[in-house]
Amino acid sequence: MFNFLKKKKIIPQVLMAYKWRFPEKLEVVIKPSKDGGYVAYVNNVPGCVTQAEKGKELFEMVNDAVYTYFQISQEYQPYMPTFFPPEEIREQLNIKIPEKYLRNSLVLQRT
Repeated sequence: MFNFLKKKKIIPQVLMAYKWRFPEKLEVVIKPSKDGGYVAYVNNVPGCVTQAEKGKELFEMVNDAVYTYFQISQEYQPYMPTFFPPEEIREQLNIKIPEKYLRNSLVLQRT
């Protein structure tokens, strides 16, 4: 009756198979959007593109786009690696992405 309350069981073999799909790093190019905000192109994951209004949200959207690209089920996503830029860049991008990072490739580290 309340099947939506049941948590799906995590199968270790499926989890490992999902994790092996991921690259060690993501190469991301960020461009300003015509509508405001930013568009991120993940160079080493062909066809993986996302956008966000704020720099803070952009890397969350990149991770979500990668999960979607690799067809990772919702229940497995909390166990998947996440990708963020190095700490010194992350601090600078907290409010707005500086011009020097736009249009150049960034390497996002797997955490």
